[in-house]
Amino acid sequence: MAEAATYYSGPLQLIRIDDDGKCHLQENAVSILNQIQGRLAVVGIAGLYRTGKSFLLNRLLGLQEGFEIGPTVNPCTKGLWIWGQPVQLAPDYHCILIDTEGLGSTQRTASCDMQIFSLCILLSSYFIYNSMGAIDEQAIDDLHLVLHLAKHIHVKAKRSGSVDGERLTELSQYFPTFLWVLRDFHLRLVDATGAAISEREYLEAALKPLPGQDEKNRLREVVKDLFRDRDCVTVVRPVTDEADLRNIQRLPYESLRPQFRTQVEAFVKKVYMALKPKKIDGSFVSGAMFVNMASEYCKAINNSVVPTIQSAWTSAVQHQLRLCLKDAVQVYRAQMNEKAMQHLPMADDRLRELHKVAKAEALKVFAAPKFDPSDAKFREYRAELASRVKQLLDHVKAENASTSQRQCERFAGELYSRNIENKLGVRGSYQTFGQLLEDWEQVRKAYLQQTDGPAQGEVLASWILPRMLESAQRLWDQLRGSEEERQGGA
Repeated sequence: MAEAATYYSGPLQLIRIDDDGKCHLQENAVSILNQIQGRLAVVGIAGLYRTGKSFLLNRLLGLQEGFEIGPTVNPCTKGLWIWGQPVQLAPDYHCILIDTEGLGSTQRTASCDMQIFSLCILLSSYFIYNSMGAIDEQAIDDLHLVLHLAKHIHVKAKRSGSVDGERLTELSQYFPTFLWVLRDFHLRLVDATGAAISEREYLEAALKPLPGQDEKNRLREVVKDLFRDRDCVTVVRPVTDEADLRNIQRLPYESLRPQFRTQVEAFVKKVYMALKPKKIDGSFVSGAMFVNMASEYCKAINNSVVPTIQSAWTSAVQHQLRLCLKDAVQVYRAQMNEKAMQHLPMADDRLRELHKVAKAEALKVFAAPKFDPSDAKFREYRAELASRVKQLLDHVKAENASTSQRQCERFAGELYSRNIENKLGVRGSYQTFGQLLEDWEQVRKAYLQQTDGPAQGEVLASWILPRMLESAQRLWDQLRGSEEERQGGA
């Protein structure tokens, strides 16, 4: 049975980005993530600094204070952070939340913004983009990073940096659900005729191309092409007093505007209702695989190489398969050690039965991440598991054979010595061959009761039968000698 996971109820830095723009995966967060078994949903949030991203994540956690919220114009969150206590959605299904450093800060370069934005989208299964006010031309312009993202992230290696339709379609399969949250939103949601529209319809209208806006229209198209599953949420200003706004984390949640609370609660419900486990090429991503992918993306960025989704995924799959192989072999070894090796010798049929059970348990562990069985790497590691299991089984069989041989020879010798040889040494103990055969039958029964394993029949044939013939010859000699003595005496 797996040990209970040890989590941390607080924020932990996942990726630190230093002043040289290098990305560093942080051990404490890695330790937490590696413990998460089963499926994993990943909610990431990004947006301009000081727009209240952390507050939204705190509400997803049901907390007023969690991820850091501050009153200054300096970004509070450096790099990418996670909440150290995953949200459990089902017994084998957890959600982690990623908070990111605010974009557009004077303390960071545009290149650093690109790294933060890229990592958040690459790692998320549900991406929240947070901005202030309505979707106007400035808001569209602020999403320019998406255009760079399309150019600088590839699905496969050795692809051009062009943003063509084929590449966008390919990329979109790996991109998360997109939710645009509009903070301090005060407009009425109506169309050009004044008819009420939904938030999603408002988003779609804002992403329609406008005459004479070729560059921004291209950006609109890229957003639509990359984020096929998209939605929008509007939220009013939480308080009317500016001072209260600067210290919102210290205010009781109940003191915030009722309309704001209603909208935030609808946001929380929308997110959790729409959450899906993160998948790559049809396979679920576990905590350990998430860590491996994050590591590969960081390496690519640090080496000024274009992050390639399938390369990172292949690395994550191989890493997970290595772990699964190691765990599966360990399960088989432990089961066979406990059930077989501690109880040798045993009959071949019993050993085969124990092997089948142990192998089934090992395969269950190996297949737990639910990889595609037709995947070449899966088949390769599956074959390696079969080879390792065969090696271990061969070792157990050899031990069984040698243990059985020693046991059978020992008991055969003891039984023969005690029940036959000692009596043959005392002349007159046997008067007839029938008496000798009765003793041999008792030896045979006792031998079969006290011994086991593959050597049982072999020792019976190769060791006991020759001694039966030998003992019969000795008794014949004794009986003939006694008869001759009687005749000589007469």
